[in-house]
Amino acid sequence: MEIASFVENTYRLFETFNKPLHSTDIKHCEECREHNDEVNGASRRDLSPEQIGTVCWGISSFLTPEAMGYYIPRLIELAVTGENDKEGTPYMCSFVNQIGLNSDSKQFELLSKEQRQAVRSSLVILKANHIEMLTQHCWDNEIEAAINQWST
Repeated sequence: MEIASFVENTYRLFETFNKPLHSTDIKHCEECREHNDEVNGASRRDLSPEQIGTVCWGISSFLTPEAMGYYIPRLIELAVTGENDKEGTPYMCSFVNQIGLNSDSKQFELLSKEQRQAVRSSLVILKANHIEMLTQHCWDNEIEAAINQWST
């Protein structure tokens, strides 16, 4: 499947998630409030690499299950299309680390079997189309582990 078609199908698949009032648990800590403020005004298609952050300071680890369901199509899109994060590092590295290697996280508890399959498919696309970039950034072993995690 062509990447553009895959991305559009992914957005449709996740239309069941509405934009939550808060994207993070704002009562948890200052960092959660900052991440919430960073993304809360953005629609899923408009979420920018600047709002997503970096592997060290990114929203993926802080999103509530509802927010993850809402924003994950955009995260998938940025990963499979080879976009960079705000520091110029390929976002796919953060995606593998924060999403790919955490399939059993509470953040993904609301995803249906079909939606989980879409996440797995995005990882397969990354491996097929971007293995050189993943290898360059030392994520070549982790991509296989991530694919295996999302297979269950």
